[in-house]
Amino acid sequence: MGPIMTIICEIYRCSKKEGMYIYLDKKKGLDELPEALKQTTGKMELAMTLALPPEKKLARANVEEVMLAIQSQGFYLQMPPTLSQEARVMSDSINEANHKLER
Repeated sequence: MGPIMTIICEIYRCSKKEGMYIYLDKKKGLDELPEALKQTTGKMELAMTLALPPEKKLARANVEEVMLAIQSQGFYLQMPPTLSQEARVMSDSINEANHKLER
């Protein structure tokens, strides 16, 4: 595979599980998704469309992983975070804020 280029990405909210999203290349759309995946996700509603350059920061996903998955398999499936993941993110944020405080 060549260098990772900006992808115009559509992000769909999945009805079967809160916090589950599918990222797709806008040029391909939903039609090329595997049938088994469509059954797992349930009804999909377009949440947003955005340009996805390699340097973009995403809230709950690594942009390189997302882009590589879209290029190799046609989609990226973002699962809802677990409580332990949420706790770790909150802890990291608190620690970062604490380090910025004057001592």
